[in-house]
This record gives sequence, C-alpha cells and structure tokens, in this order.
Amino acid sequence: MEKSLSLKLALSLLAVSLIAGDFQWRELQQLELADEQVRTLLSGTDISPEELTRAPLEVRLARAVYLAAKDRHEEALDAYGYLVEQGDTRLRVTALFDLGNLHLRRALTHVEKNEINRALPLVELAKDAYKKALRLDPSHWDSKYNLEVAMRLLPEMDRIRRDGEVDKEEEEEGALWTTVPGFPRGLP
Repeated sequence: MEKSLSLKLALSLLAVSLIAGDFQWRELQQLELADEQVRTLLSGTDISPEELTRAPLEVRLARAVYLAAKDRHEEALDAYGYLVEQGDTRLRVTALFDLGNLHLRRALTHVEKNEINRALPLVELAKDAYKKALRLDPSHWDSKYNLEVAMRLLPEMDRIRRDGEVDKEEEEEGALWTTVPGFPRGLP
C-alpha cells in the first residue's frame, strides 16, 4: 500500500514536472520568436499583420519605433496609442516618451520650415505625452528633460509672428532668448 502511494506520488510529480517543462519550453519559443521579430524590424523590414496579432507588446513597441523611423507617422501614432493603454507601467511610460518624441521631432521639422502654426499644436501634444509619462513614473529622467526642452521651445515660437517675421523688440536684442521663470538675480 505504501509503495503504491509512493508510486502515485512520484508519477504525479513527474506529470507536473513535464507540464511545467512544456510550459517553459513554449514560453522560451515565444521569447525567441519575439527576439527574431525585433531583429527583423531593426534590420529595416516590417513584420506581417499576422505576426503582429500574436506578438507581445515589446514587439509592438519596436514596430511603433520602426514606423516612426520610416516617417509613417499616422501608423506610428496608432501603434503608440494602442501601447499607451496596454501593458505594465514601464512599457506605457516608454510608449508615452516615444510618442512625445515623435510629436517633438515633427514640430521641429515644421519650425525649420518656418511653419510655426503647424508646430505649436505638435509641441503641445509632445508636452502632454511627457507629462502623462511623468505621472506614471515621476523619476523618468528622459521625460523630464524632453518636457523641459519642449517648454523652452514654446516661448521661442510664441515670439515669432505667425507670418514668420521676428518682433521688433527681438530684432533690437539681436537674438531670441528663452524665458525661464526663476528667482531674479541681484538686489532690488
């Protein structure tokens, strides 16, 4: 009777071990597939929609970065929008940071073309994305830094008239300076 109980216990442990091993094997295969998909995206080749539906969120993030790099902005915005609502905090913060970077890069492209009217809303969208990332993770240094850059860029663009001319006050000073709030220097 005791041998029968020991044998049943040993067989049960073996079955549980086999099931756990199979589960770990499948998990490893999925990680290898995800790694291969990310390498494919890094090489400059898009992955198929069928692969994307089964892909983990990290692969979807890599694809969003790929789309942004290929100037497929609308698709990248959709991909980031999906990621912002999914996953753990770390992934959401990364997606928000990247989304803010996408908006800020597009804004700077418009600034270079002197299209201030088109750049202003993009800077605001970038600031919103960085602020959301900081609400999720207040210690995310990159979001803090880029938010500061976006905030300093906006006063500069407000000083430039909508038609691309610089205000007369600014011409007299010779250069545009960022208005940074802070404590005044010197004695009253």
